[in-house]
Amino acid sequence: MDGAKSLLKQLQSTESIEQQEKFITQITKLIIELNDDDDEDDSGEVQKMVVESSAIDTLLSHLDGGCGDAGCKEEAIRIASSKFIAELAKTESVREPLVQRGFMPRLLTHLPSKNVGLATQVCRALGNICYDNDAGRLAVDEADGIATILKVLSNQIHNTDEGADQLRVIVCGFLLNLTNSNELLQTKAIEANILDLLNEVMLTHIQDQDLTNMALLTIGSITEADSGKMSVIHTGLLSTFKTLLDRKDNSHLYSVLLDLLNGIMESEPAKDQAAEIGLCDSLVAVINVSGQEDSESVKVASDVLVSILVGDNSMEHVYENGKGKVFLQCLEWLNSDQDTLQTLGCLAIGNFARRDSYCVELVDKGIVGKLLPLLKSAPDTSFYLQHAVLSTLRNLAIPVANKLRLLEQGVMEACLCLKNSEVMAVIFKLLGLLRMLIEGQESAAVKLGQDRGFLDCLSEWCSVEVHAGVKGEAPRVIASLIKNSKSVTVIQNLIRATCVGHLVAMAQSEHLVMQNEAVMALTFICSTSLGDAAVALKEADLAGVVSKLLKDDQLPAEMLCNVLSLTRAVMSAASTSFSSPCALLACTNLIPNAHKNLQEEIMNSSVMEQVRSLSQVHPESKVKDAAGQTLTQLERVLEGSKSTDLHDDPKARVQWLFF
Repeated sequence: MDGAKSLLKQLQSTESIEQQEKFITQITKLIIELNDDDDEDDSGEVQKMVVESSAIDTLLSHLDGGCGDAGCKEEAIRIASSKFIAELAKTESVREPLVQRGFMPRLLTHLPSKNVGLATQVCRALGNICYDNDAGRLAVDEADGIATILKVLSNQIHNTDEGADQLRVIVCGFLLNLTNSNELLQTKAIEANILDLLNEVMLTHIQDQDLTNMALLTIGSITEADSGKMSVIHTGLLSTFKTLLDRKDNSHLYSVLLDLLNGIMESEPAKDQAAEIGLCDSLVAVINVSGQEDSESVKVASDVLVSILVGDNSMEHVYENGKGKVFLQCLEWLNSDQDTLQTLGCLAIGNFARRDSYCVELVDKGIVGKLLPLLKSAPDTSFYLQHAVLSTLRNLAIPVANKLRLLEQGVMEACLCLKNSEVMAVIFKLLGLLRMLIEGQESAAVKLGQDRGFLDCLSEWCSVEVHAGVKGEAPRVIASLIKNSKSVTVIQNLIRATCVGHLVAMAQSEHLVMQNEAVMALTFICSTSLGDAAVALKEADLAGVVSKLLKDDQLPAEMLCNVLSLTRAVMSAASTSFSSPCALLACTNLIPNAHKNLQEEIMNSSVMEQVRSLSQVHPESKVKDAAGQTLTQLERVLEGSKSTDLHDDPKARVQWLFF
């Protein structure tokens, strides 16, 4: 601290430019030492003292005047002053005060200097002041600084003078600090064609690793903006990135390049262009070369590759009718002894399996035989691989032509071995696959509906709170089992596994498709097995849910008709679904009361009034007709309840049951 005070005092007391330059240089060395010191508090105190001292006015005075109007002495002290500010601005607390003291416009005046040394130090000072400092960025913007900076970079592209290579790197660094996380300046830089300029810089100096690295980082900042991602495809940058990936001496750039590509590939046109120029081939080469030595590069390159394949056009381009080089490599990765490559192969194949015709071709090529061994051999910790295999199998199971073929190859049995997984992401994919497999496959649905262990798990998954996807998908599988099995036995198994109440909850879903699936499944239950299910339905408040659905004026006409069908199914049921007289006799005292109680709950709710209203005022004739039929059924039950109740006489009860 004392040394800094002494130097500042000497700087202020001398009028000799040579002496002032000497003291500025000495103070700069002191600041550099303090910056390198671990004791940041001392450094901050000294730098704060410098900014608040009158010596700062001396520095400002040396930066006054236009660019190019100084002699050697003046130019030398400007370089020293700019370097001093650059080192000073490495401390966060003094950046805004430097802006307030008016350094930004003065420094920008000298940025275009033909003196490479002066331009370099000025650029360092500006870049450091703008680091994580919006006040500095705003000052640059107000002085139309982006245009100035880009012109400097353009003028320096082909400069071979000593120090020009370092200046190019520093200008790119200044642009990075200026635009980082600042959408306004990113947009202005894009409008000023910064991406074209940076692309030219990299192509011209492709051997300069430091410059290329800094240019890539700057492009990464610029392409944070959506307009930046879209602009990339018009600049030729993707081709440049491919060139950089293909160079064997650029492995140190993989991390920056791949992170950059990962962000850019959010754009659909970028995916298409990447596929067209063969970027996928370059990514495959990076993955194969990096192997186990650079797992992070493999991971990010894999993410980029999969992202490209997510695009419809890009996926088709890479597939090349099943003969594409990248597609064949993806098949080959399934045979790897590295689970990261196996996972990548699965994810890639899953993206190719987004078109029905490709799914059929893939099964023809024997893909199932490659996937199932991975599922069986995957260790418990390799849930990424399990997740990827299940995702791919689900896509393959979507076409009707593939379902029976997958079932015949043992896909359902192989997948059910994962039902005890504690990884909910795996369970989510398992449920989706099973739902696709049993769609339209009665025997498969019946078989799955007889797996008591799976049904118990299914009931538990309906209540899972840690994974919304699993909680939503599990009741859909229950509904699918009922719809596709058409089996009373399966329904009774689901009732025993306490699955029925979850369908009532699903009928209240915010998703119309799920609501309708639940209502259809409940209608089938009530039409065939109401006696068995009545207690569970009553406990789940089926009456309240039906009432809520009927008064929902946003419900489509088709859905209203289905809810009315469910209501009729409940009200028309008069006996249980037990298959043997023994079972029927064993439940004589329970089942009739259960389904009667449910019917009474419907009658005691506002359902009848809602149905009557629908039959009179709903604009759709099919809803009116369905409501009329339902109203007739409700009135019939109401009239029956007013007559002598057979259930009041135990003998009559038994006689009715056996009849």
